[in-house]
Amino acid sequence: MAFTPNQALELLKKAHSSGRLPHAILLSGTKESGTHTLALRLAEYLDGAHAESIEQLMHPLVRIVRPSSKIRTITIDAVRSVEPFLALRAQPGETKLVIMLDADRLTDDSANAFLKTLEEPPPQTLIILISEMPSRLLPTILSRCIRLDLPSMGAQLHLSEAQKRFLPAVKDAMVNLGSDVAALALRADFQSLMTQLREEITDRITSAVKAEAKIIAEGTDIRDWEARQKDATAAMIETEYLGMRVQVLELISLSLGQAVLLASHAPGVQPVTPELADVAKREGAVNLLRRMRAVEALKKTLNFNVQEALALDAGFIQIIGTPL
Repeated sequence: MAFTPNQALELLKKAHSSGRLPHAILLSGTKESGTHTLALRLAEYLDGAHAESIEQLMHPLVRIVRPSSKIRTITIDAVRSVEPFLALRAQPGETKLVIMLDADRLTDDSANAFLKTLEEPPPQTLIILISEMPSRLLPTILSRCIRLDLPSMGAQLHLSEAQKRFLPAVKDAMVNLGSDVAALALRADFQSLMTQLREEITDRITSAVKAEAKIIAEGTDIRDWEARQKDATAAMIETEYLGMRVQVLELISLSLGQAVLLASHAPGVQPVTPELADVAKREGAVNLLRRMRAVEALKKTLNFNVQEALALDAGFIQIIGTPL
């Protein structure tokens, strides 16, 4: 979801006041685009922690995780160092805050260790990941965070090609928000697009592997080389597919998030589709935030070994269909 720092802060304040603040958010962008400023303003809003910079931020309810060593990685020890802090019980009205700078510098080991915290976050906890290159994060980490893109000043909202292809379906769903028929229609469009994307990813990566095989063919049995690359090729296809799936679901979150801002009369909102203004009036911020939480829940569910068709049916009903 792409917002200015002020818009993002208002959205998160609204979520907090309605009891729907997510356990983890990803701030994507440079320091100059406002990622550090937004983290500081959240620390002040949630816990009264005031500082001019993250480097100066010191508060009993805040911990900072950052890269260390000459190769600038976030080590497994750094991740584990905040576990005792997260295990502490916060007082009513308090929020334990962990800010991870340059989150894309997580090593494989530290990312897997951190994933356990994201899967079962302690109560009264907010984890803020900050990254200029979120594509380097594991898809399983991305899917457990609400992503807020903070583009540089003057930058236009940028949708990926997959999101552009899904936008007409999302537009129709937003117009008919509250309809179970619209929910199942969007689910069908989603599944159709994901099938197409998987085929395209598979064809592209398989062709690239075959081209690489020809280059190294001299003195090598190509069939043997391709067979040995089979598992690696399948892993590359699956990783890119899962990343695309997160992107497409984030378009729904973006639309709902912009509708929340419009319902809250936030200035400067440029919605991806003009119909969101009517959606904001009809639904109100609290209902829209509930639907955003349902997107987050669906992303998490899809990461487990579940019956995908049933998960999508239930998820899209919660996101788009008749409110419970």
